[in-house]
Amino acid sequence: MYKRLTRPLTITLLAAILASCSNQPRQSTQLHVPGEMSQAQLERRVGELVQQAREASVSQRTGYLLEAAELLLGEDEPEWAFNLLNSIEADRLGDYTYLRYIQAYSEAALASGYYFDARDALFEKRLEALWGSLALDRQTRLLEQRARLDSLLGDYQQSLSARIRLGGLLASNDELQMNNEAIWQDLMSLPADELQRLARQNEQSELEGWAQLALISRNNAANLSQQLDRVEAWRRNWPGHPASVELPSDLQLLRQLIDQQPRTVALLLPQTGRLAGAASAVRDGFLAAYYAQAEAEFKPTIIQYDSSDADINALYDQAVAEGAQMIVGPLAKEHVEALAERPSLAVPVLALNYREADASNQTSALLATPLPMQGKQISPQIPVPGMITNQPSVSAQLYQFGLAPEDEARQIARHAHLQGYRRAMIIAPDIDWAERSVEAFVDEWSSLDGLVVADSRYIGAGDYSDVIKNALLLDASEQRHKALRQIIYTNSEFEPRRRQDVEVIFLIANPRQARQIKPTLAFHYAGDIPVLATSQIYDGEENGKGDRDLNGIRFNTLPWFFSADAEARAIDTHTEAPATYRRLHAMGADAYHLYPRLPQLQKLPHTRVLGATGSLTLNREGRVEREPIWAEFDDGIARPVSSRSIERARPGS
Repeated sequence: MYKRLTRPLTITLLAAILASCSNQPRQSTQLHVPGEMSQAQLERRVGELVQQAREASVSQRTGYLLEAAELLLGEDEPEWAFNLLNSIEADRLGDYTYLRYIQAYSEAALASGYYFDARDALFEKRLEALWGSLALDRQTRLLEQRARLDSLLGDYQQSLSARIRLGGLLASNDELQMNNEAIWQDLMSLPADELQRLARQNEQSELEGWAQLALISRNNAANLSQQLDRVEAWRRNWPGHPASVELPSDLQLLRQLIDQQPRTVALLLPQTGRLAGAASAVRDGFLAAYYAQAEAEFKPTIIQYDSSDADINALYDQAVAEGAQMIVGPLAKEHVEALAERPSLAVPVLALNYREADASNQTSALLATPLPMQGKQISPQIPVPGMITNQPSVSAQLYQFGLAPEDEARQIARHAHLQGYRRAMIIAPDIDWAERSVEAFVDEWSSLDGLVVADSRYIGAGDYSDVIKNALLLDASEQRHKALRQIIYTNSEFEPRRRQDVEVIFLIANPRQARQIKPTLAFHYAGDIPVLATSQIYDGEENGKGDRDLNGIRFNTLPWFFSADAEARAIDTHTEAPATYRRLHAMGADAYHLYPRLPQLQKLPHTRVLGATGSLTLNREGRVEREPIWAEFDDGIARPVSSRSIERARPGS
């Protein structure tokens, strides 16, 4: 990990600190109220404490440094505290001071993004040996840190174990409920096979009960009434379980969602024109999800409207006048903008694109041959009560959902940062939608203190080698050798040396392009650099041995490609759509499952819908944010992987 000194004052003062540290505790003699210091006051006080540490006896130095670090943590300066704590030799501390140090160090490392350093501290053998002697408040604080860290690193089972232990120590109802909500989020993040295994332990343990409830929620997400019935049956079987005493907050809203779900839904999609093919694919996914609920007690009326050449505001008004209580669509960006500019919306809209002000979806990049779609009205009309929300403003009524590639780019940046990488190389095509993805990656990467050391664009297959060679500075290596040979006037064996500051590669490429780029990286001595790619690298079609050249590439993608759901099977069986349309099928299916849950997502921002396109949440602007799953090419086959496989970056990689 890279430990940066973020304050010039700290650099100056740390240089004066002696290496040895105390094994005796020192109690602070001053009370500090967090947030009351100005930056100048904070720097002055920290400077005084570090100066005192420099002048103090060996037995007192660590106490001054710990006091300074704790002060910095209280003033929300964790990285400064982290750098200060790194000057302490923990193995020379007595038990009391060691525990105080571990608490401060792990908190500072976790808050600063040095996750593996935090994990090393929180799971030290010495801490485990001293655990039984810890005060209750210190145990709860350290367990909370362990759980948060494990969840961040994707080790959800470890996080669950810590949170189950933590629940047994908490006395406050509010703290217990917050811990239970965190347990629920971890459970909903587990891969299906791991969740099923936990649910079938046959031990009647608290964790088994949690897992069974999570499995019920996940397996019945498309049918609200069925989900509620099975949750109530679970409560009867687990009467004393913490989740039975108080259900997770998203499940508490099920009855309200059922009672107030829209009875008539208008589908506003173009049937002709440049977006007709994409719209047809979205429509197929939406209707496949509709028909997959053959045994559902309630199914809405779906009425289709052609938005091809329509005035979208007039079409919206028409749909509302004809009884629609939810609008799904439109698809065209200009239509989304037009609805957003209305002074008010009478009923909610789930737009299938994003406003220009938001990170946008380049639908045209996915267009192909239009798919036929016949028919208009699908089921008899049923009278409808109102929706849950009581919002007159557009911002509260307009929701936006799409396959924005920017979401994937930001997720890749976060994933690379969690692994400990800080220096990235970008390889992307020189086209508009890819440029937006690159910008999203760079923005997120920079916010995480990452550095882009090389940014390369390719135009076609003919320039992959030159682009990669230039980015890796191999030309410079060859020039240095040539100059040396001229000086010494002799031939010598030479192997070009690539730049050594690239730790990870962010790649945007389709399958055909990637099959040439990955071997080219190996040819230019960069085959050992980890590659993280966007979903464009995989279209759901297996290429057998032909994809062995992609082995080791990790990419984010849609769960739909690995799904056995009824919607996915139905579309794959009954349509002849190009592979590029499969993403739009998944988007349509998710739109169907999303619209009745929008009030739930709006009220509970941390709630997620596990959809065909990824894990879906709603931000404050009404934008549905999507977190795809991770997969990796192994022996030429794309296989989903657990985010739990996040590991510390290789030193010097």
